[in-house]
Amino acid sequence: MNNKVKFFKALGDETRLQIVGYLLMTDHCACDFTSGINKDQTTISRHLKILVEAEILKSEKEGRNVIYSIRDGNVRTLLETMGIKCITQCCSSVDFCKPVGTSKIISGVNNV
Repeated sequence: MNNKVKFFKALGDETRLQIVGYLLMTDHCACDFTSGINKDQTTISRHLKILVEAEILKSEKEGRNVIYSIRDGNVRTLLETMGIKCITQCCSSVDFCKPVGTSKIISGVNNV
């Protein structure tokens, strides 16, 4: 149960949601986020650490850089189903941001 709490708490911050949204598109170095999110490197690093500890992201050292990515395919699918991609500012159309299969989930909830 504690892992689930960590997972959802980690997603309870706008900056972390933006980071995850960008990482759903492609892997990034920690330094890539400072210009896109307009936060300083220390703040970005703190948010990345929380996302790694919540087992949402993984990190891999490449030379002097640390590259962050979504932990695995299961986490990716869960985040996309939750609509996390829609939170990033890079969405150019509504269809691009619409998670696959959400209409069935939402209609099922409405019928309950």
